[in-house]
Amino acid sequence: MSRIWITSDLHIGHNRDFIYHDRGFDSIEEHDETLLRNWNELVASEDTVYILGDVMLKNTLQDAEFSYGLSILKRLNGKLIIIRGNHDSVGKIKRYQECANVVRAGEAAMYLDYPETGGYHFFLTHYPTLVSHKKLKQMKSALINLYGHTHQKEHFYQEHPYMYCVCMDAHNQSPVLLDDIIEEIKQKKSSYRESDCETSDLR
Repeated sequence: MSRIWITSDLHIGHNRDFIYHDRGFDSIEEHDETLLRNWNELVASEDTVYILGDVMLKNTLQDAEFSYGLSILKRLNGKLIIIRGNHDSVGKIKRYQECANVVRAGEAAMYLDYPETGGYHFFLTHYPTLVSHKKLKQMKSALINLYGHTHQKEHFYQEHPYMYCVCMDAHNQSPVLLDDIIEEIKQKKSSYRESDCETSDLR
């Protein structure tokens, strides 16, 4: 049975130490090989993976560094659906679409509420997006934001139970199984206090 995974901010080939060093690596090559290994140990070829932006940085699409980035992308297991991030130009999106494992790429946001989600409703974006009121609805009637961009280590945005970070930084360089996200949100919501909303900047 196929599964659904979510992730963001791969930053393949992004040779800046604030990317790879902050994630615990000595080089971008070590970073990328760990990402590739972790990914393919978890994700099967029949699984679907939503990547919520920032696949790679390089802007010159004809040089060896960009070809290297594409070579890593092509080796990732699963059927990949890519949401556009701030580092994903129109030119890059076109090149992503040429990869055999990429089935869709380019939307700025996407709803995910197929039967496979168990009746839960998700809004997939690169940037954190407030889509649920501070007086929280029941999970199955709420719209839950899954997002990237922030490179935070925490799983929730300002402790909001319906805003969940899927950045690689928060998940040990691995995609996250949607079923696990749902269970974690359930636990977060059960311990959530109304006072947490009242003091939040998300109003």
